[in-house]
This record gives sequence, structure tokens and C-alpha cells, in this order.
Amino acid sequence: MLEHAEAAQDFASRAKLAVQNLVQKIGFFGILACASSPNPLFDLAGITCGHFLVPFWTFFGATLIGKAIIKMHIQKIFVIRTFSKHIVEQMVAFITAVPGIGSSLQKSFQEYLEAQRQKLHHRSEMGTPQGENWLFWMFEKLVIAMVCYFILSIINSMAQSYAKTIQQRFNSEEKTK
Repeated sequence: MLEHAEAAQDFASRAKLAVQNLVQKIGFFGILACASSPNPLFDLAGITCGHFLVPFWTFFGATLIGKAIIKMHIQKIFVIRTFSKHIVEQMVAFITAVPGIGSSLQKSFQEYLEAQRQKLHHRSEMGTPQGENWLFWMFEKLVIAMVCYFILSIINSMAQSYAKTIQQRFNSEEKTK
């Protein structure tokens, strides 16, 4: 048990060092690599960038490109491929291999999938999916409010930084007089 913990610790230490070297030596492209692949190392890359005072726009630009463009397309292709109709039908066909209850389980699973397909593909007269409720509406508004708050906090932080820079310049000019 102790050997397993040491091996995990050794792997974690190596991963930390690898991400640190990646961010320090490659910079923007290292952050981009961590942001583009679906892995937990991006959190470590973010902490490393903060530790080494990587400029905000370098980090943000690499993250935006990595998450919004590269990773999104990788995940989209994976989901489309994995949940395509013929793949799902093959998976449902494998359910019959379950001894005893396979055929009845397959039938109920097919009915469930068809009901979900109908629910997602058929829209009501107003253009909203059937079954959409107030909870979904509230959650959507909460997410919009959180994004707005995040944007406002970034603007506020940038304004405070700018004001601090101006104050430092003013103080240094006062000292030189």
C-alpha cells in the first residue's frame, strides 16, 4: 500500500515539474497545450502561471484558443462519433447478451432512447423544446448573471490596476521634484 502511495506521489511530482517546465520554457504554446487537451493538468498550469506571474493576456489568450476552439472541436467530434445512431444501436444490441433479462432490458432501453429522441427533436409551437420548465429558465438566468459578474470583476480589477499604476507614477514624479 505504501509503495502505491509513493508511486502516485512520484507521478504527481513529475507531473508538476513537467507542467512547470512546459509553462516556463514554452509559455503561450505550453498553456495552449494544457488548455487544449481534456486533462486535469490545466488547473496545475493555471496555478503555475500565477506563480510565475505570466501576463494575464498571454494566459487568457492561450486558454481561450485552447478551450473554445481546439478542445471544443475535439469534444464535439468525440460526442458526435460516440452517439451517432449506428453506434448507439450497436450498444443497445449488446444488451441482449445479459443472461435472462437482456431482451426485455433491450426493449425498455430502446423505448427510453426513442422517447428521448422524440423529446429533443420535436418542438412545440413556440419553438421551445417540450418539457422545458421554470427550473431550466432560472438556471439559464443564473449562468448569465454569473458571466456578467465575472466580466464586471475583470473590468474592475483592470481599472484598479490602472489606477494603482497611475498613482505610482504620480508618487514617483512627486519624489523627483
